[in-house]
Amino acid sequence: MIQISETAAEKIKVLISEQSLTEEGGLRIYANSGCCSNNSYGMSLEKKQYPEDNVFVSQGVRILVDPSSFAQLEGASVEYYKDDSTEGFTIAKPNKHTQCGCGGGGGNC
Repeated sequence: MIQISETAAEKIKVLISEQSLTEEGGLRIYANSGCCSNNSYGMSLEKKQYPEDNVFVSQGVRILVDPSSFAQLEGASVEYYKDDSTEGFTIAKPNKHTQCGCGGGGGNC
């Protein structure tokens, strides 16, 4: 399951409200496959879910995850940050491998 911090959930709910998403929509979180540990993660607001999506709720936010991203995102957390010059969301994966297993030489593949 993916966890959303309370602060991130509050901000996401505001964004969902501003875009007038229906109950069929939600926050889509996905993985862009890279070489082993070099996956990048992203998210977007969606108006509807697809039949194959994994759907669950964290902190009152409906989360949509496609099947190919689901295993890669298991245990991830979404945080919101804001300081004087920037703000945004981060997706952290606690069990991310530190070395590449594809023979590409660690972070260089």
